[in-house]
Amino acid sequence: MKKSPLEKIWLGIKYVLMIAFTIMCIYPLIWLFLASFKTNQELYFNTWGLPETWSLTNYINAVVKGGVIRYFGNSVIIAVAAVLITVILATMASYAISRMYWKLSKVTYNVFLLGMMIPIYALIIPLFSVFKNMGILNTYLAVIIPQIAVGFPMAIFIICGFMDSIPRELEEAAVMDGCSIYKCFAKIVLPIAKSSIVTVAVVQFINVWNDLLLPRIFLTDSKMMTLPVGLTNFQSMYSTDYVGEIAAVIITIVPSILVYIFLHKYIMEGMVAGAVKG
Repeated sequence: MKKSPLEKIWLGIKYVLMIAFTIMCIYPLIWLFLASFKTNQELYFNTWGLPETWSLTNYINAVVKGGVIRYFGNSVIIAVAAVLITVILATMASYAISRMYWKLSKVTYNVFLLGMMIPIYALIIPLFSVFKNMGILNTYLAVIIPQIAVGFPMAIFIICGFMDSIPRELEEAAVMDGCSIYKCFAKIVLPIAKSSIVTVAVVQFINVWNDLLLPRIFLTDSKMMTLPVGLTNFQSMYSTDYVGEIAAVIITIVPSILVYIFLHKYIMEGMVAGAVKG
């Protein structure tokens, strides 16, 4: 169907706005990347240009002097553990709520969703007291457990929404062929719900990876710190080494960007598929 002149103009305006918005989002990342290869003096006198020499000195200083690799390892341990446990528990709970017939399924679902209304700041003092009595302060568990609790309601919401859209005839046919409830879960529902599970994993990973509050409060040993906390320490120790700080920031944000780039297809599917019934 041929578009009218007004429709073409409006389409062109939308493309221009989208391109402008994309540039606004990408340009700061490009500037940070280029600045991470400059010296402090060059950062002042050649702020917007390309580096005169492409040197890895800033990254080496961030890794060796700032201990970024140690912080990076701590973040990986906490993020991977929190994501795996959240995904496993939320997937099983969502299957029980969405696909099984029992009286309190809707009530249970609503109780889980109430958790999305509780801000993490309201839990800090009770959690600190509980973890102190349990003797797990300054351990990975003190950060992993709250991250699972905070991410669990969101995970239930996304996965349940997707599983509700799966036709029940698939499971009924499998049961008639002799499939147990566990096989239905593992071989039928899980493969279909893959995009929603990946969505939960990516969102949880980004939230845990970038979190500053919980590690700052529950971890006191510098060897246990995560990357966001490590960056604040690096900034205080090397307050005049701006390019070193930028290099450390690049190391911090790269994992989140890579995860989103490689898995964005599944994220989009998981976000919208739950809204389509049938």
